[in-house]
Amino acid sequence: MRRRFSPIEITIGILIAIGLLVSLRTLFIPILVLGIIFLLYKFPPSRWKKPSYGRGPSKVKRKNAKFRVINGTKDSDSDDFPKYH
Repeated sequence: MRRRFSPIEITIGILIAIGLLVSLRTLFIPILVLGIIFLLYKFPPSRWKKPSYGRGPSKVKRKNAKFRVINGTKDSDSDDFPKYH
């Protein structure tokens, strides 16, 4: 059985819709900003980039440097206590 809406129900529904549209118009910008923040949180811009695959394995060979100690000019008195410990 199909239920039809009475004219009073339709009128009340239209008035409710108009009231919601008017009240949401003042909140449109905050709702829009929060929606954009939520979308950026769910789908961050790093996901938008297409994965780029290299042409082949590119291993850069590095020359291992020898460890060097640079002698300073501080006095080598062993009786002095360190300033900080």
